[in-house]
Amino acid sequence: MTDSLHRVVNALNEVAETSLVWPRGLINPGGPHRVLSGTLFPVSIGEDECAVFGRLIEQFHPEHTFILGNAFGFSSCYIAEVMRQHGGKSVVTLDSEVEGRGKDCAVIARQLADRLELSLLKNKKGQSPQDTASVIETDRHDLVFIDGNHGHPHVTRDFNGILPYTHERTIVVWHDFWLSGIISCLRVAESHGFKWIWLPTSCEMVLGVRDESMFMELQKMFPEGVENQQPHSPFLAPAILAKEFARQAWETVTRPVLSRLNSGTRIRSDV
Repeated sequence: MTDSLHRVVNALNEVAETSLVWPRGLINPGGPHRVLSGTLFPVSIGEDECAVFGRLIEQFHPEHTFILGNAFGFSSCYIAEVMRQHGGKSVVTLDSEVEGRGKDCAVIARQLADRLELSLLKNKKGQSPQDTASVIETDRHDLVFIDGNHGHPHVTRDFNGILPYTHERTIVVWHDFWLSGIISCLRVAESHGFKWIWLPTSCEMVLGVRDESMFMELQKMFPEGVENQQPHSPFLAPAILAKEFARQAWETVTRPVLSRLNSGTRIRSDV
């Protein structure tokens, strides 16, 4: 774990109680991911996926980043923390604050940013793409992270909403390639001149850019990446979601019971 990730994880533990999920990754080896304790969703990106952002920022030094989907702020704070070390000027997030304990997540995201003193990070509430134009603070974003509603056509709408505020060398990152809306959006991105590579991270990230030289650099940075990866079976996502929902629901129900049993065992052993 890098120093930046240590700082973010330690700060998150100070402002909220979280649990680890997918400790060895979901679709591919990686992780772990985090959720607020007692909840099923939203789930943070994995630590292996933070590492991808760290490499991108260290290599390309983005000044302005826009993030769609923020939840409790784990990825945005990590991105802002690394950007602060490499000349970054602004990170703006847009989140509807409705997924899971949406309001609680938003409060934690702001507390986490404050604890880390990330003045370059601004978390804003709103709907994409309706509110995108009103919350952005620059018309030239160097890095865009799309991690909101993953269904079709929502991902494509998110992409189209931020596209006017990008440039040829803007790197766009999509999360959760295995979910249905991503591949449809990538086809639209291709029509705008984007080339993209899929990465075998825990939840599968995609990196896209229009500039040919930057795309070649991404390929060198991530030799494990696959250009124009084929989509998964349409049955994969429903099967994984059903399995994970059942597993997390069971753990959420049984965790307090097991905790009380363990507590009782310790008390009896102390007598």
